Order: sequence, then C-alpha cells, then structure tokens
Amino acid sequence: MKSPLKNLIPFWLGRKLRGGFQKINGLIYSGNTLFCPYCNRSFRKFMPGGEDSPVIYEKQIIGAGYRENDVCPRCYSLDRDRLVYIFLKEKSALFTAPLKLFHVAPEGCIRAMISQLPNITYVPGVKYLEGYYYARQTNLLDITSIPYDDEAFDVIICNHVLEHIPDDMLALRELFRVLKPGGWAILQVPISKVLEKTFEDQTKIDEHERTTSFGQFDHVRIYGQDYRSRLESVGFIVKPFHPLAENLLEKYHNYAINPQEVLYVAYK
Repeated sequence: MKSPLKNLIPFWLGRKLRGGFQKINGLIYSGNTLFCPYCNRSFRKFMPGGEDSPVIYEKQIIGAGYRENDVCPRCYSLDRDRLVYIFLKEKSALFTAPLKLFHVAPEGCIRAMISQLPNITYVPGVKYLEGYYYARQTNLLDITSIPYDDEAFDVIICNHVLEHIPDDMLALRELFRVLKPGGWAILQVPISKVLEKTFEDQTKIDEHERTTSFGQFDHVRIYGQDYRSRLESVGFIVKPFHPLAENLLEKYHNYAINPQEVLYVAYK
C-alpha cells in the first residue's frame, strides 16, 4: 500500500502537486550530462532511488537496490524504464506499426509516450488504483484472470510486476493467452545473479518479513537464473536484449541505465 497521505489527498490535487514538484526538480537538476528520452530533457544528474535492504546486496539482485542517477527529476522515469525505451526505439515497430498494446501497472513516463502514438491502441490495466496516481482511464483488473479475449494484443509491457504476484505462473499463462501469435511482451523483473533457482516463501506475509527476505515490503519472491525457463515453460520464446551486446550502450550512455541489466523480451 502507499502512504496514508496519498490516500487522503484528492486525486486531482495529488496530480497537481506531483506535477509542481516535477517542474521544480527539473529546474534544480537542469544541466547537460544526462538525458531522459521520455520527457526529452537534459540534466546534470538524475535523482537517487531504489530500496536499500541488505538482502538485495547479499543476493546481488539486478534491477533492485539503491542507485544513484536512477530517477528522472522531471518525469520520474527509472533506469529500467529507459532500458525499455532503448528496446522500443531500436528493436521494435512500436512507433510506426498499428499495434494493440496492453500495459500492466503503467509507469507514467511510458504511458505518456505510448498513449499519444496515433498508431497504438492503448489498453492500460492495474489491480489497485487507490493511493496511486495512475490515470483514471486505467482499467482495474487482475493479471491472473485477464478479462480480454484470447490473442487480443500485439504487445504487452509488464515491467517489474510479476515479483508482486503470488501466483506468477498463472499470470504468465494469462499473459501468454492474450498475446497474439507473432506478438511480443516485455516481462521484466529484478533477478539475482547468484540464485540458480527462484526463491519464494508464501508463508511470509508480514511487510517486514518480506522486506528482509525479498528486498521490498510488497515483493513475494526473488527471481533466480531460472527466470527464463519459467517464461519458456508457459510457451514463450525468450530473446533477452542487452544494449551492451547490441553495441548500443555507448550510444545511450547518458540515459544512465544499469549496464548489468538484461531486458527479458518474450515472443509468441
């Protein structure tokens, strides 16, 4: 759950306050060192972000932990969101082809960009709206029981969501079901470099226990090096994307992405 303060502030006021803070931050951090492709602005640095739980460092979880230069001051994109952008820009037809896209728990920066593309039929969905500043047109749904027809979408973006879902395998089967043949999905999660097998314990329901065990109060597992095989077990064909392997890291060095993070792209 989010802070009680967010639940008390009316949605319209919360959006205005957030927008005001973003504008102020943009001025404070203005410069020419780093660049955010979502808001198309340059900064002297990004804001720090991420959790700081000891288990994150013990298990060497990529995509988690406290990071300098993580959060864009203006649109709040994270390093992982900017990694997604590189794939969308360099390896997809997102900006040109007519596509129907399902966006799970839509990040504001990604939503703002994709929902404005005239070639995209954009369908956002999330389980909880209360206390969050999701756009009000976001559909309430559960990805373990997606209320759409088989083969309904060309593209799915589900970025750092599955680590929150108790029955993630059911969610993956549902995501596979609603994806069209020939379609693709970004199914990104934080992954441990040292765990061969995903660690989960359904008895841990207390927020403190989950933070201690999984690195964040609302996470229910730590994915291991078997994550790719979990995706493949429901039928996906997995093609990891890494800017370094594609000789793109130097081109996008001022995006401040994590050079260790690999993007998991699954095809049907």
